[in-house]
Amino acid sequence: MQRPQAARAVAAGAAALLAATVFGAPSASAAPETVTNATFVWGLNGYAQIGIFGPWSYKNLTGNASVLQGSVSGGSQTEYSVSPAPATSMPVSSPQKTPNAVKFTGGTGTVDPATGAGALSFTGSYTVNAYPAQFNAPDEVYSNPVVTVAADGSGSLSAEFSLGAGVDIGGNPTAPQNFGRLTLVTYDAGSLSNLGSTGYRVTPDYQGVQVDVADGSAQVRECASGWGSWAPQFVNTVPSSIRPHFYSTGCGGNQNYKPALPFDVGYSVAVTPEPSNTDQSLRVTLPETVEPGEFVWTIDGGNGLVNLGTAERAGDHFLAAGTINPVRVTDTRAGSPVWSVSAQVSDFSAAGKSFDGKYLGWTPNVTENTGGAVAGTRTVSGFDGGQGLKQSATLGSAPLDHASGSALLGAALELKVPLNVAESGTYDATLTLTALS
Repeated sequence: MQRPQAARAVAAGAAALLAATVFGAPSASAAPETVTNATFVWGLNGYAQIGIFGPWSYKNLTGNASVLQGSVSGGSQTEYSVSPAPATSMPVSSPQKTPNAVKFTGGTGTVDPATGAGALSFTGSYTVNAYPAQFNAPDEVYSNPVVTVAADGSGSLSAEFSLGAGVDIGGNPTAPQNFGRLTLVTYDAGSLSNLGSTGYRVTPDYQGVQVDVADGSAQVRECASGWGSWAPQFVNTVPSSIRPHFYSTGCGGNQNYKPALPFDVGYSVAVTPEPSNTDQSLRVTLPETVEPGEFVWTIDGGNGLVNLGTAERAGDHFLAAGTINPVRVTDTRAGSPVWSVSAQVSDFSAAGKSFDGKYLGWTPNVTENTGGAVAGTRTVSGFDGGQGLKQSATLGSAPLDHASGSALLGAALELKVPLNVAESGTYDATLTLTALS
């Protein structure tokens, strides 16, 4: 039988999550929660809703991406709505039309429900084109978006960006191009709205953002309002044939539709209410009842998280330590057969980043031992050689004809990560326990 130490907010003694923050101290105000079911919905900008030749086309969606078709294209989606200009860049119509939008599901990462701070990654891609097919304009492909938010509400939206084959505005053939991950838009402090336990809305920067383009039309900044740009990195990287879609090249008219529309992020986390000064918290532990002739093992402790804290630099590696939630084994079976409890760890991961679980090692121990249990041997971190706990290792065991009784199995954890292995961040891993008898 197996019991993974993996989930937050589960029954006490059933599971635990290994976590380590490496390469820097976390914000004192942060209280991140791990999410695995986030959503991201965005209508790009008002220009994409009207275009020169009509609304931009969405196609070739992959992974967890889908299209919400608004009434601008004859659809009926109601999930994503925005206010018309001048509140946003959505063109005014009567009756007011709803926008087309792209939706990603299954996002993973961390979020502080109190501030929205965290990072969420999504998998999949969507393709858009502002021109009718007869122009053979290159497709714009946006893949694997990442949303980051700081505690003050500032942050960025990035995606991997590429262009398909086609012809440029001069009629010359162009080959496919991959530009890597680009920051599409940024947002200043206070840009989040509708913040709650289930998500928030972000209004990206545009007004007053300056960009100096290498070629093509210079940015117009003399407008009374409505001039600006998407993130300069993105604008200066994309070809000049599509660059004007994302910054002001004039004043008024379609220029007012170029700012990025707000995007919505959704998620589900458990929020623990703050205790009031008139309440008292109660807790009781009921002892386990073991009938004669049973083999029972449980994970002690009321916290499903084994937090290794913030790793500290130790010469050529980062070092973090902690202890597992102890495992209580009770065996009163006739004949006292052999039993053992072992464990194996997954890789550590965080919002699209990871490092090998082999860098985790442990030193098992046995306490409260009335059942003849023996602690497993030490497993060193893979930094010092071998596979660490990436390879199954024994936490504790008892030989044939051991005493009838129980034992508490524990282990001191040691994580030693090379300096060049992973980027800074808070990483999680799953330690799966297996009992054999």
